[in-house]
Formats: sequence, C-alpha cells, structure tokens
Amino acid sequence: MSARDSSDQLSVVPREVQRTAVVLLHGLCSTPDELLTVQSALRARGYAVHPLPIDGYSFDASAPLQHAAPYERWLDAIQAKVKALRQEHDRVMLVGISAGSSLALGAAIRCGREVDALVLMSTTLRFDGWAIPRTQFLLPLAFYTPLGRLWQYRERPPYGVKNERVRAWIERELRHRKISRAGSSVLGVGHLREHDRLIRHVRRNLNAVQCDNVLALHAQQDEVASVANLDILARGLRCRSFRTVVVANSYHMITIDNDRQQVVRETVSFADAIAHGTMPEHPCAHEFA
Repeated sequence: MSARDSSDQLSVVPREVQRTAVVLLHGLCSTPDELLTVQSALRARGYAVHPLPIDGYSFDASAPLQHAAPYERWLDAIQAKVKALRQEHDRVMLVGISAGSSLALGAAIRCGREVDALVLMSTTLRFDGWAIPRTQFLLPLAFYTPLGRLWQYRERPPYGVKNERVRAWIERELRHRKISRAGSSVLGVGHLREHDRLIRHVRRNLNAVQCDNVLALHAQQDEVASVANLDILARGLRCRSFRTVVVANSYHMITIDNDRQQVVRETVSFADAIAHGTMPEHPCAHEFA
C-alpha cells in the first residue's frame, strides 16, 4: 500500500476511532498471539491497537529460564503505556484475557480515570472451573514456602480449548516449541505466585476501579474459572455500564476457540460505543450468546 493509499484509508476512519487507543494484555507467561483475532479486527476498523509484552510477565523466547518480576512492575509497565497513549489519544481501552484481565483491573485501579473502558475475557479471580483439581488449595504452600522452589505447572489438555482441531494444533506446537497460541507449556512458581498476589490485590480493591464502562466475556464451560467470577466483578465494581456475555461453545481461551468470532464482534461493537460515546447503561445481568 502506498503512502497516499494509507493516508486515504485513514481519512475515512472517524476521528473518534483514530483518537481511541486499545492496549491488549495477554495471559500469564504467554504472548500477544492470544489476542491476534481481536487485534486484527480492531486495527481493520481504524483503532490504534497496542499489544503489550511485559518484562517478567510475558514469555521470552530468548530466555532459557523465564524470570518473573513482581506484579507491581507489571502494573508499572501498563501505567507507563497508558500515560504515553493519553498524550495523543482521547480515550484508552484495556483488553485482557485470563491473567491479562487481572492486569487490566489492576491497571484500572492504579490509573484511575486515565482508563476509559475495560474488556475482560475469561476473568480469573478465583480458580473454580471444572478441570481444577481438588488439591488446588495446597498451592499457597508451593507459592510462599521453600517447598515450591523447584515446582512447575505443566500445561495439559484441553489447553483451554474445546475445538478439537485447534487443540491438536496446540499439541503439535508444544511438542516442537515451548509456546503456542494458548500460552507457555510450563509456568514457573514465580509467575504463579505473582499472579496470585495480583489477584488478591484486585479482589481487595475492585471498588476502587473508576472506569465507567466494562464488558466481561466468559465461557459457560470455562474449565479454569467458572462464570461465578462474573458475580465477583458484579459485586465489586461500581461502574456505570457493566455488561457480561457468556458464550456457549468454548473453554477458557475464547479468542481462539469456537466462539472467537462472537468474541471479536462483541469487542469491536463495545469499542465503537466507547469511541462514539453511545454506551448505554447496563444493569448487571448475564447475557448468553
């Protein structure tokens, strides 16, 4: 595409859209590839989209051992990005999936009114999905005592994906690499401990989120975090518009599973309402899609 063609394309994008920035926050020890479907759709619409790898949070292909930074540094990175984007944009929206949703909430607590909207996908403030083992309550021993120094969590089927074709592709990826579109093959205790600390911080301070507009997307069959996580949000948030959509045919990774197109449509529609100032007030009620 020539410079002139690019300029012509931008000229037909509404100014409200051009002045709206979107920050994408992927899952723990993973990559921005988790949100590629959303990224592509928003960019095609004309939004300024910024996937955000974070040192000590994201997967680092160059590092043989993945180092976890304190969760406060994760939030520092997002806050710095939000502040920079506010210099050139009128609105900033955060989109997160899984642990990225916890990051989005933590950043909204930190940034106050500088964050205009949140899209929370597969929010995990409590690990209570159908595939979580009963021994989950023992994890603090691994996180916070010397017992867990050498412990690692290894990803296993279904990898957050109901679609069998996508799941088989993920398995092939993990046989040859340490990472797939669904995340890292192994999570170290450091990352899991800092995520646990982040979740505790967010749950204590949900009512400090000043962002008025929140869309929460979740799978009815999420094997990691049940839809009860939406109730945690509903009880804690004080936003003007809080809308939830529960999709019916996916597991945890809803951006790459059977309902991915529905997730994309809901996210783009929400972004358009934010950009154009047409967001209606939504009472707390789950919508099943």
